[in-house]
Amino acid sequence: MKLFNVTRSLVLTGVAAALAACSPATQNSVQSGAQNTGIIGGQPVDTKDSIAKTTVAIIASVKTADDQEGQFICTGSLLKSNMVLTAGHCVPQVGEEYKEVSLYVIFNTDINKMQRTDIRLVVDTEVHEDYGKMGQDGEDANDVAVLKFAGGLASGYQVAKFLSDESLLVPGTKVTLAGYGLIETDGVNTKSDDRLRKVDVEIADSFGKTEILLDQTQGKGACHGDSGGPAFLDVKGVQYVWGITSRGAGKDGKDDCSLVAVYTKVKSQATFINKAIKALNKRAQQQQRLVQQ
Repeated sequence: MKLFNVTRSLVLTGVAAALAACSPATQNSVQSGAQNTGIIGGQPVDTKDSIAKTTVAIIASVKTADDQEGQFICTGSLLKSNMVLTAGHCVPQVGEEYKEVSLYVIFNTDINKMQRTDIRLVVDTEVHEDYGKMGQDGEDANDVAVLKFAGGLASGYQVAKFLSDESLLVPGTKVTLAGYGLIETDGVNTKSDDRLRKVDVEIADSFGKTEILLDQTQGKGACHGDSGGPAFLDVKGVQYVWGITSRGAGKDGKDDCSLVAVYTKVKSQATFINKAIKALNKRAQQQQRLVQQ
């Protein structure tokens, strides 16, 4: 999850503010706070690419307890026609740190060119109940969430295909990562052009029961801003989502994502995901009945 400087993100702030002004306020009581991880050494994703059709940006507009305003950017995969799969730490919590939070899903491969019709307001969220409760080696963080947004899919977009056979995810296997995060400039991962990018890396090893480590020692991979974004496996020419960007680590403890990235395996979290879909739909139905009364 990447924090935008408010002046740098003037376009985003203006559009988000315009939407917020004509939309109901949202209060999200959810969890946040994991180490977050952008696409390094990658290339822009063409709008005709299947990856572009199933991957979206997520923007959180926040106000802190001392009235400072800012925005976070994450990435997500289309789970349903009105739901997105992302990381748990991409859903800021209203509480001591933030007194106001609004979440938006962006249907555009270039955030700089987004229009009002590309934006969907997130109306409800579900974060894994055990998010952040890691094993003794820091594994299995349950860093996963499902977001429900108002309105349907934007033109040209479709629900992602998800990998059913995780036995294919073995060390040395090439996978493709996608996200809107930071890119490497002069050896430092501090800049972004706010475009959807992709890159190929290899699986390094399993990490607990629900996570996988990806090798980023070749100067390619995921970093800040790509949090929640998808990892794909090509199976007979079809791109299947198998992972969710969670966190990363650099050499000698540096926060530059240069060593490994940790990805949550989607199928391993199927129980939570299915439960979240049902809970979000149930609350939506209850709200609709209240409105009709």
